[in-house]
Parts: sequence; C-alpha cells; structure tokens
Amino acid sequence: MDCKLINQYKKILRQEFALKNALNTPYSITNESVFLNSASAVENTVSQIAEFAKSALLPRSYIERYGLSNDKTAYESVGAHTNLVSAIADKALSYYYCPDFGVPGSEWPCTIDEYSYREIMEAIRIHDLPENEIGDWPDNGSTDLKTKAKFEHDYMDYFASKYPLYRGNINKRAVELFYAMNDPNHTTGRLLHLADKTAALIITLQYDSAGHPPLIKANDPALSERDCKEAMMCDWHDDEGHRKASEMWAIDFFHIRKFNELDDIGFFTALIVMYTLMVNKRWYDWREKDYEDILGLSSKLA
Repeated sequence: MDCKLINQYKKILRQEFALKNALNTPYSITNESVFLNSASAVENTVSQIAEFAKSALLPRSYIERYGLSNDKTAYESVGAHTNLVSAIADKALSYYYCPDFGVPGSEWPCTIDEYSYREIMEAIRIHDLPENEIGDWPDNGSTDLKTKAKFEHDYMDYFASKYPLYRGNINKRAVELFYAMNDPNHTTGRLLHLADKTAALIITLQYDSAGHPPLIKANDPALSERDCKEAMMCDWHDDEGHRKASEMWAIDFFHIRKFNELDDIGFFTALIVMYTLMVNKRWYDWREKDYEDILGLSSKLA
C-alpha cells in the first residue's frame, strides 16, 4: 500500500477511535493502538484474510465439468462464510491475546473467560448449521428473531445430541459459546459476533475487487426498512439507481447498528478500514460526516 493510503488509514482510525471514546461506549480505545502503529502489519493480515475470501469465490473443478454451473464465480455458500469467519477470528485472537494463543504452555492457552481455541473453532463451525434446515435468513431487520431463535435452539439440541460422549466438555462449551454470540456482554461471544459481521462485509468487498459487485436498486421492493435507510445514505450509485452491498453493509456496521462500538481493541474496525481502502482507494463521505457531526473534525484533517 502506498504512503498516501497508509496516511489515510491512520487518519480514519484516529477518528474512529476518537469517535468511539467520545460516545462513551463500554470499550474505549487508546490512540496508541497497535493498529495505528503497525499499519503495514494490518495490511498483511488483511491481505491474508482477503485470500480466504477469494477462495470462497473459486469454483471446484467438477462444477463446470459436470454441468452444475456455467458461471465462473462460485457465489459464497454458508460453508464458505464459516471458513472466512474462522480465519478472521483466528487473526483476532492473535491480536487480542498473543501470536501463539491456544498453545499449551503459552501466555494465553485460553481466553480471559476460559474458552479454548478448539472450543472457539467448534462454535464457529456450528454457528450457521441451523441454516441447513431453515435456510439463510437475511440479517436486514425483516427476520422474526424469536422464531429464528426457536428454530436454532431446536436444531442445536438435535445436533448436540450427536456428539460422542468422550468429547464431553468441548461440545458443551462450544454450544454455550454459540448462544453467547448474541450477548454483547460476553467477551468471547462478542468477538465471534464481530467476526461474523465482519466476514459478511469482507466478502462483499472481495466481490467488488473481483469485478462482480453485489448490487441492488434503492427502490427494490425486497428491501427492508433498514436496507432503505442504508441505500439512501450510500455515496456510490449508478445511473439505474443501484447501490453496492459493501457500502450498505458498512453503513450498517458503523452507522445503523454500530457494531464497531463492541470492538474492544479496534481489530475489526482496522480490518474493514484497511480492506476498504485497498479495494476502493477511498473512505466513505457519510462516515467522514459522522466525524464532523460528533467530533467537530474536518474531513480534511491529515
């Protein structure tokens, strides 16, 4: 990444951290964050995660040979999403704790709330398995969350009953962590929740980078109320009124549902900022306006 984009990245993170602290969120961040001081290391981390995202778009050789698809892009499956979440969570744990997190005898063999690496990875592997039965319901405000939770609970009871007895505590803790992903006060559950939301955003940026941006019209009747708010805020649109999913989901992450406020050390924020700059070469005007409105900072500040 060139110096101009590195400087832009650092400026954006300073403003993100200042804004987060100004809002008195539970998880304030120091401006001396490792993500500011080691921008090149963050770029390397994002580059690796982008490769996992890219692999989600790569069709298996038999798909075309057996006439299953004529499309050269394998659009993301639920399993591919899970793979990307695990890659992001793995990187997050190394930043949150230490590079050899989870290794017996290391400084951090488990998380501060005592989850092992294996329990965390199992929780990630199972977190979307209920969708095998109920389908992938959109996370756009249109879903009946109580009904979805009931389906997920029933499925997880069934799935957990299939664990071999010798796995004992591992499966119990993984299922426990699955439910904790919806609890913002649960340390590791919060981390996995953010990894899940970040993965959804990263893959849309990967589509943009691959020249296949997911687009939707601002007047599409399928849009939820939240979708419409996001579409109206977007910087980018074409002559037909399309918006990019990557920008709509960034608005959701930073402005509508404010998942960034749950980001304890700023890892997920840094990841999204860096990859957005790598793909788009610019940050969003609506987010710069947030800095001005809340912090009184000019978007022209270096």
